[in-house]
Amino acid sequence: MNWITPLITATLLINSASLAQELAGNDQESMPAAVDTKISDWHGYKKHSFRLAEHPAFIVSPKVPAPGNPWVWRTSFPDFHSEVDQELVYNGYHIGFIDVVKMLGSESSLDIMDQFYDQVRSQWNLSERPALEPCSRGGLHAYRYAARHPNRIACILGDVPVMDLKSWPMNWPGSKPQITEAMEHYGFNTVADLKSFKSNPIDVLAQIAKAKIPIRHAICLNDKVVPPEQNTLEAQRRLKKLGHDMELVVVQHSNKANGHHFKMPEVFESARFVMQHANVMPGDTEYFELRNGLANSMKAFRTEKRGRIVFLGGSITYGKGWRDDLMRYFEKRFPDTQFDFIAAGIPSIGSNGHAFRLQRDVLSNGPVDLLFVEAAVNDGSNIPQHPEIMRRSMEGLVRHMRTVNPMTDIVHMHFAMGSHLDQYHAGQVPVPIAEHEKAAAHYGCTTLNITQEVSDRIKAGEFTWKSGFRSNVHPPPFGHRVYTNSMTRMLDSAFKTTNSAKPHSVPSALVDARSYTKGHFGDLEKAILSDGFTYVKSWKPTRGGTRAGFVNVPALVASTPQAQFRYTFEGTAIGLFLAAGYDSCILQFSIDGGDFKQVDSLTRWSMGLHLPWPLILADGLDPGTHTVTVQTTAEAKTRTALHVIHILEN
Repeated sequence: MNWITPLITATLLINSASLAQELAGNDQESMPAAVDTKISDWHGYKKHSFRLAEHPAFIVSPKVPAPGNPWVWRTSFPDFHSEVDQELVYNGYHIGFIDVVKMLGSESSLDIMDQFYDQVRSQWNLSERPALEPCSRGGLHAYRYAARHPNRIACILGDVPVMDLKSWPMNWPGSKPQITEAMEHYGFNTVADLKSFKSNPIDVLAQIAKAKIPIRHAICLNDKVVPPEQNTLEAQRRLKKLGHDMELVVVQHSNKANGHHFKMPEVFESARFVMQHANVMPGDTEYFELRNGLANSMKAFRTEKRGRIVFLGGSITYGKGWRDDLMRYFEKRFPDTQFDFIAAGIPSIGSNGHAFRLQRDVLSNGPVDLLFVEAAVNDGSNIPQHPEIMRRSMEGLVRHMRTVNPMTDIVHMHFAMGSHLDQYHAGQVPVPIAEHEKAAAHYGCTTLNITQEVSDRIKAGEFTWKSGFRSNVHPPPFGHRVYTNSMTRMLDSAFKTTNSAKPHSVPSALVDARSYTKGHFGDLEKAILSDGFTYVKSWKPTRGGTRAGFVNVPALVASTPQAQFRYTFEGTAIGLFLAAGYDSCILQFSIDGGDFKQVDSLTRWSMGLHLPWPLILADGLDPGTHTVTVQTTAEAKTRTALHVIHILEN
C-alpha cells in the first residue's frame, strides 16, 4: 500500500462537548454536568462507576468504539448472563446500567432513567437510540420506559423478562417484600390496587408496536418464576394483534431455579440482533449491493460444515485488523464449520497484480467458497491514469475465478482513501470504484462501498478523516472497527436471504474484450538473457527495503544499460512484476520486433523501498505466439537496474 495523505477539505476536528450538545438536542446550559467516576475492570474493559440520583450506575467502555457510539442499556442484574454484553463490548458497544430494579418500573424509576439517559449521552457521547436489555424483573421498567420513549429505543433483547406485575411478584410465593416495594413505589394503598393496575408492560405494547421496535426474548418453557404464558407469550399474542411480533429463543427445560435460570443460548445471534438494530447509520441507506448474494458459501458453511475463504488485496488486507475480526465472525456464526482462511494480501498491489497472481495465490489452494477482493485504493494511487487497466484487471480476475469455479461467491470491497473521499464530497464516483463496479455488476458479485460510508459518516459529523483515520489509507484501530462493522452488517444481511445455492452464470459477453481473463505468472527460466541480464535464484537488494515475497526469490536482474532479455509467450497481453527500487531504470520494450517503447519503472515510493510493481507492457494483442524484448536504458543516468520477479502473461 502506498502512503497517501491528502486531507479532506473543510473538515474540522469535532469538539466532543458540542457534539454531545447536538446529539442531546439541548443548549449548553441544560446539559448535565459530568459526574465523577471510579474506574474498575469488567471482563477486561473499563467500567466507569458513579451515582446518579442516589442510585448506583456505570458505563462500560469498549477498547475501540463502534462508529456513532452505539450502546446497550442493561436494566437489571448486569452480572448475570453477561455473555451477550461481552460480545457487544468486544464489537465496540458501550454497556450502560443504573440500578432502579427495586422500584419495579414505577413512574419515579422511569424519571431516574431519563436522568441517566441524558447523563450518559452527554458525558460519553452515546448514540440516541440504545438497545434495552431487560432480565427478569428488569422487564417492568424496560418496557414501560420504551412505551414512554419509543423513539429512543433501537430494540429490546429480553432474558425471561417480567411483563406483568400480576404474574410476578403477585403469583410467586415468597415475594411479599417485592409486593410491598411495588405498592410503595407505585403509590398503591391496597393489593387490590396493584392487581387492577392497567399499565403493565403487556398493557402498554401499542406504542412499542406502533414504533415497530424489534424484540427478541429468551424464555424457558418450565419457568415457574416468570411463566412464559403470562409474560412473553402473552406479550407476543398481543403484539400480533397489533401487527407486530417478536423473535423467540426457546429453552425447553431447566432444572435451575425453578426453570428461571439456564445456560444462555444463541449468544452470538442475540448480539448480532442488537448490532443489526442499534448500529448507528448516517442515513437511511446501506452501502452494499448483494446482487446474486452469498447463498453458495452459506450452504457450504452451514450444511457441508467446511469453507475456504480468501482475502485478496493490498496492505489493508495484509495487516491485522478487520481480517482477523472477520475470521472471528465466521467462526462464531458457524461454530461447527472447519474453515480454511487464506490471507492473500500483498502490500502495494492493486487489481493489475491480483489478476495475474490469482492462479498461484488463490486457485492453487483448491476450490474457494468465498473471495474478498479489494483494490480501489492501490488502483487509485498506482495507476490513476489507466482506468482501462483497472477494468480489465478486475474483470479478468472475476471471470477467471468464476470460470474455474462458478460456485465461488465474490465480495468486492472499496476501501477509503482521502482523494476518493474528496471526490464523493464533490458528488463524483472515484474512477477505480466505477471501473471495478462494472465487473461486479456484470457478474452479479456483491459489493461493499466503505468509501461512501466513511464519506457519509464524516458529513454526519461522527469523525473527520484526520481524527478517524489519521489522514492515512492504513486505518488505525478505529478505522478497522468501521470496516468490520460495515462488513459484518453486509454478511448478516446476505446470510438472511433465502436464495438457493446454484452456480453463478458467466456471461458470454465481456465488459472489455481486452480483459485479463487468463492471467498467470510465466516461467522466468524460459527467458533468453543477453548483454547483462542474469537469472538470480535468490535475489535481494544491496540496500533499501523490500516486501515479503519479493526478496530472496528468483529474479531476472540487470544493473547496466543495454541489458536485454527476450521472452516468447502465448496470449494477448504481457507485463512484468518488478521489485522497483531506487535504481530502477526507464526500460524499453518491443513486441514481435516492432518499435521500442519506453516505460519508467521507478515509482514515487521506490527511493527507500523496492516496491512490488506490476507493469502491463502490452495488451490487446492478437491471440497466438508473441515475443517481447525488454532492455534497460541509461535515460535516467544513475538508474540503470531492473529486477523482474515475475513475468505476467495473459
